[in-house]
Amino acid sequence: MATESYTHLAYYERLVLQIKTRILQGIMQPGDKLPSVREMAKQEQLNPNTVAKAYKQLEADGVIYVEPGRGTFVAEPLKHANSTAVAAFRPKFDALVVEAQSLGITLATLQAWLTEKEEHRV
Repeated sequence: MATESYTHLAYYERLVLQIKTRILQGIMQPGDKLPSVREMAKQEQLNPNTVAKAYKQLEADGVIYVEPGRGTFVAEPLKHANSTAVAAFRPKFDALVVEAQSLGITLATLQAWLTEKEEHRV
């Protein structure tokens, strides 16, 4: 799992971020089947409970869905912002901005980073 810059995150959060990144980059497409919890745990050298927690978070975020007896799949992208998800994200974003500013990172730098991320989306 390539998450060296995310060592402050819990392992399940790293996996959530990794899967979301793969989807944004087009590596994983809507309808693609994810490995089972056990398979993913083995691939990523994680505890199965950690993978299950990540999958549960991804499902709550609407990123994946489960079809009992068939598996776990990448969901279609949301066509509009889910107000609950946006409301939950805002405090995280605000905390990130405060943390960045406390490190001396300017809002202009943050904006440049966001623009860079947007330009490199696939």
